[in-house]
Amino acid sequence: MPAAFSPRVCVIGAGPAGMSCALWLHNLGLEATLVDTEKSPGGAMLLNFLNNNWVLGQRGLSGLEMAARFTEHIESLAIPLLLECRPTRLARDAHGQFQLSLETPQGISSVEADAIVLATGTRFRGREILIGLPGFGQCDPGRLRYGPHCFTRLSMLAGKRLLVIGGGDNALENAALALDAGASVTVVARNQFRAQARFIERLQAAGHCALHADARLTALQPSPGGLLASLEGAAGQWQLEVDRVHLLAGYAPNTAFLDGILAAEIAPPLKDERGYLCGDALGRTSTPGLYVAGDVGNPAFPNVLSALAQGAQVAKTIEFDLNQTRPR
Repeated sequence: MPAAFSPRVCVIGAGPAGMSCALWLHNLGLEATLVDTEKSPGGAMLLNFLNNNWVLGQRGLSGLEMAARFTEHIESLAIPLLLECRPTRLARDAHGQFQLSLETPQGISSVEADAIVLATGTRFRGREILIGLPGFGQCDPGRLRYGPHCFTRLSMLAGKRLLVIGGGDNALENAALALDAGASVTVVARNQFRAQARFIERLQAAGHCALHADARLTALQPSPGGLLASLEGAAGQWQLEVDRVHLLAGYAPNTAFLDGILAAEIAPPLKDERGYLCGDALGRTSTPGLYVAGDVGNPAFPNVLSALAQGAQVAKTIEFDLNQTRPR
């Protein structure tokens, strides 16, 4: 590319996908700007409190520690990183340039770009799932944990009765860790358990642990000894008194913000029935100039590794696409 042509790309979301994309855009000679609503970059990694054994070369580091390493890399290259910035409007002029308006702590600001990357990731599903249950409003919030927060202060569970709600890897791994800490555990899944067989088999063989598939929580209320959970399943209805409830009910994509910010000239990118963004294998969405990277478009295999790879792939795709339309 001629030095006079240096396309600008705005990456919304400074998690692993967004930072990887910005890094690759920078190394490919494009001007990248990262935007995030949070005070610190890192995305979902900031809520990963366990030591990692899945990311090659990062063994023993927590998500927080990996996020710090990724951030240091971005900052060392002086890639602009705009934090605590909420997108309020995305428009496009007659020349195809995007204008992203932002609400910042200092006031209203804007970023111009030739392309936009949506790398906003996912959020864990929390109290909104329980809020309609009879008695929930009277429960002690200190006895309830949601999503990644269920993995903190596990040592305090020794001798406690724990109800885990969820049927995936996170739920059953949390149950196993609670057993190791000395808790007695009941796990309830709305459908069949979908976690790894090793988790299921370990819990089935453990004492002080009960697994209930195709069951659901119907009420949750305070009791003299903690919380009284009303449950319903194939075997009928029963009640269980517990000291704490851990809700590990999966994740939802951070895409709702798009519905309120797109100007009339920008067609909304396609979403699936759960709200995840739909893109092709290279990260292109149905809307020209808008790309998707990371967990926000990857419900099948959301994790740090795939996010890093997709961020790099999208950067390369943008370089190719913009190179086809550059001035000649």
